[in-house]
Amino acid sequence: MPNEIVANPLPVQPDYVCVATESLATMRSQHQALEASNRRLMLAIAASGHDLRQRLHMLLTTIDHLASIENEARRTELSERAKSLIFRLSGELEQLASRAQCDPGPAAGSPQRFAITTLLAQLKSDWESEAAGKGLQFHVEQPDYWVESDPHLLTSIMNNLIGNAVRHTLQGAVSITLAIDDPFMILAVSDTGPGISDEDLRRSFAFSPRPGVLYDQGMGLGLCIARSGASLLGHGFEVSTAESAGTCVRISVPLVRESCP
Repeated sequence: MPNEIVANPLPVQPDYVCVATESLATMRSQHQALEASNRRLMLAIAASGHDLRQRLHMLLTTIDHLASIENEARRTELSERAKSLIFRLSGELEQLASRAQCDPGPAAGSPQRFAITTLLAQLKSDWESEAAGKGLQFHVEQPDYWVESDPHLLTSIMNNLIGNAVRHTLQGAVSITLAIDDPFMILAVSDTGPGISDEDLRRSFAFSPRPGVLYDQGMGLGLCIARSGASLLGHGFEVSTAESAGTCVRISVPLVRESCP
């Protein structure tokens, strides 16, 4: 048979629509990741600044009490507390500086298993003196449960909630209680204060602090940070409040049932 001439196949043309679609999907994914990272960064900066401001407020309150106390034993106790607050404030500032200079560690919201009693004991130590200075009862339950959460972020959330409760409650009590609603531990901060305004509740749903807003006039930024932190952790966050009837904020934290070291 005579030799047949076989035409060279035409080069396969790339499917530009598919390429563009894949590129767009990649860009969107990267954009969403950057937005999420930016939200975490904004929350971390706001939470750190707010926590440090609370430390300073606690220190100033302790110094004010120290100046007005004549009992020597009580003066010594308050003096030691002031020193402890200064050392903690210094340590936290050093940690912030270190994080700014070094590679970041685990992202905010990285879950760990830990005993909730350790966190609650620290909160009790931090706030009972300030509550007592205002004549408030301060009750903290400390059961031996293990939970799964980010201990640093959960501590920041609780500090904001307790700080709001102590600052705005003029008489009565502030309490931290726990309940089990399997598979969660419900961590509740309750007070007998004036309640939270509708404006502050609305603001707490969107973490968007605005220049010039005087957050010290209400729950403001502290409630925003607490709600945003709980959302980042995937924890439930519920607020019950009424005018002149106090406030209760409940956080649903995953409970660890198996034994832990």
